[in-house]
Amino acid sequence: MIRIRNNWRAGAVIALSLAMIGLTGCAAQSAGVTAGAGSESSNATAAAKWPEVLRLGVLPGEEEGKLSRGNKKFVEDLGVAIGIKTELFVGDDYTAVIEAMRTKKIDFASFGPFAYIIAAERSGAVPFAVKATSKEAAFYYSQIVVPASSPVQKLEDLKGKTFLFADPASTSGHLFPRMILIKSLGLTNDKVESYFGNVSFSGGHDKSILAIAKKTADGAGVCDTCVKRVVDAGLVKASDYRVLAQSDPIPTSPMTYRKDLPADLIEKVKAFMFEYHKTNPDYFDGGKQAYYPVEDKDYQIIRDTAKALNMSPEELLKR
Repeated sequence: MIRIRNNWRAGAVIALSLAMIGLTGCAAQSAGVTAGAGSESSNATAAAKWPEVLRLGVLPGEEEGKLSRGNKKFVEDLGVAIGIKTELFVGDDYTAVIEAMRTKKIDFASFGPFAYIIAAERSGAVPFAVKATSKEAAFYYSQIVVPASSPVQKLEDLKGKTFLFADPASTSGHLFPRMILIKSLGLTNDKVESYFGNVSFSGGHDKSILAIAKKTADGAGVCDTCVKRVVDAGLVKASDYRVLAQSDPIPTSPMTYRKDLPADLIEKVKAFMFEYHKTNPDYFDGGKQAYYPVEDKDYQIIRDTAKALNMSPEELLKR
């Protein structure tokens, strides 16, 4: 397994449009396994040469225990189906994975919705699949959580406390929880940090929920499905935290490919992934889920929000 590091980090990310959030509402050693990559793009040429090694980018939170075993099994099975070698790359954060795709260190990766918008702009990422119970159910939620035993009972009680966002480029771990705070507390974006005693980025949803479980943070913004994966992996218990607020539905994180990959490779991987729930139901929550097709237009709501801020994704992430 190769860990990708990136020395440019996202900093101040401005908030999302208030209308989008409801108060009801997250390089060096490689472990080679076999595989190929996938979906369709007008920019991919069938005549293009297949890579000798196809690389999948993931985040550190996806490489813990049961989560890691699931990733390894996926790329092993993909390799059997496609017939080329695959390596699993672990990025430090979303921006590291985006940069790895831009520099062609990886060929496909799963991104959060906002991170995908940035990856499409910077790295030529093309979305093609989401994991869900159905295409119509391909949504998730951002939540603000606190330790279960915390005296904090409402968002106002977090004033002066320690608060964690997940990653600057995270939709559900930064942008949406930020706007929950703005809307519910009547803050302006530039006052969010000063509302708390300390605000920092944990580096991932898993790190945020672990900090909440260990009571080393008073509050955190996370995604509900990310937390569920950490709970299912046995790293925390559902009884370790409480949910204070939840966002409106957010489009699910897409699996993406680099747009210059060969079209025939894309089609083969696409065919494999859309049938994978039949051969390995354990990868899909015991057969309750599957991969469904997705397109760039499905994420227009995220792009429109950034545009409404009069700032590009690049500007939102620069420090």
